[in-house]
Amino acid sequence: MTNEDDKIQQETARAERAFRREHLVKQIRELGGEVPDSNCEISELELSFLARVVAWETRPFSTHGEWLAQHSYVFDPPDELRGPALEKELGRLIDALAVARVFLMHTDHLSDAELYTRLWNDVLDADAPDFARTASDACHWDFADAGAGEEQLWLMYYASEEQRQTWVHEFPDVKLPPRKNLPYRRDRRLPVAEGPSSPP
Repeated sequence: MTNEDDKIQQETARAERAFRREHLVKQIRELGGEVPDSNCEISELELSFLARVVAWETRPFSTHGEWLAQHSYVFDPPDELRGPALEKELGRLIDALAVARVFLMHTDHLSDAELYTRLWNDVLDADAPDFARTASDACHWDFADAGAGEEQLWLMYYASEEQRQTWVHEFPDVKLPPRKNLPYRRDRRLPVAEGPSSPP
């Protein structure tokens, strides 16, 4: 292949990537999303990300519990579990959610019974796009999400003193709760996602 042929091939590939990006951006904007214009070289990584955004927004919705049930993961109701049986079933549920690419954060303020009940009532029944659930996908469920109305839990148990003071400075009307020690040490043993996450 001559240099001229190589140049033509590169230009063709560049034009194809530009066309694919334009098509994906149009789809995302029609779905109500925003994608900034780009003057940079269009990469396959960017195209892959944009395609995943479209897939995430257009796939049918199901619950994590439905997906798990389809893959033979079924769990006992919280009121049927006590003691070692509860601990075992909680571990099994956490591991199964990781298989479904659902990962947990900030659980150390919850007892095993409280966490299992939250997982049963909230996480398993949560609607989510029926995404591929490959190693490149991940949903994160934060049990002290400061951005979802649970800032008091986050400030009380998880925020550093610097973060607490910054929060007070930015939100002076919020009453800063007293700091409390975490009663459990579960988070450090939880499964974690590896690789890029799906859009939230």
